[in-house]
Amino acid sequence: MDQKGGGMLAGPGLWVVLGIALVVFGPKRLPELTKSIRKALREFMTTTEEIKQNLGGELKGAREIRTNLAGLDLLAELAERVSASMSSEETTGDSSHPSKDCKDRKVPPKEGTQTSCPF
Repeated sequence: MDQKGGGMLAGPGLWVVLGIALVVFGPKRLPELTKSIRKALREFMTTTEEIKQNLGGELKGAREIRTNLAGLDLLAELAERVSASMSSEETTGDSSHPSKDCKDRKVPPKEGTQTSCPF
């Protein structure tokens, strides 16, 4: 892999592979085989480029989302909402907890649980 070409067969190694292929497949099938290999490689390269382009677009979208989310302080906003709902609950006395308001309950409680709701 230290050779130029990134580890491709070159020189004597290439001749050895070609000689073995000639013996195994014969002189009549060798051109047909090389065409098939070329076609498969071309399709592979085309598909690889398409995947790279699709992933590039997806990564760009993900980067935009990350940039948009980086400007938001979600935990602070959540804490504000929780404290606001808790303070409004304290001032109005309305907790609107599902177990306390069972008139609107559509599903009866499980057997063995105690509720203050008469069904």
